Amino acid sequence: MAKKNNLIKLGDAINQLFKQEKLDVKISQFSVKNGWKDIVGDMIANSTTEIFFNEKIVFITLNSAALKHELTFRREELVNNINKFCGYKLVDQIVIR
Repeated sequence: MAKKNNLIKLGDAINQLFKQEKLDVKISQFSVKNGWKDIVGDMIANSTTEIFFNEKIVFITLNSAALKHELTFRREELVNNINKFCGYKLVDQIVIR
């Protein structure tokens, strides 16, 4: 009688663990925070004081009223840029404070 082989590739096991523990989302959120300058540009990144994720919503705090006003009109573009940066749909909505 042949034994059944229960071995899986290490990469597959790591990916399964990441998805099970939702670490892939946390790593993507961390990457967005670190790559914020690449996503939005220097001017917006320098005026950003806080980036916070709650589920599929990202909360952005800015110290410039003019930029807050401008970004309210560019929310869809920001969502697309963040999701493009991650390679999948990480964010559905942006709240600008």
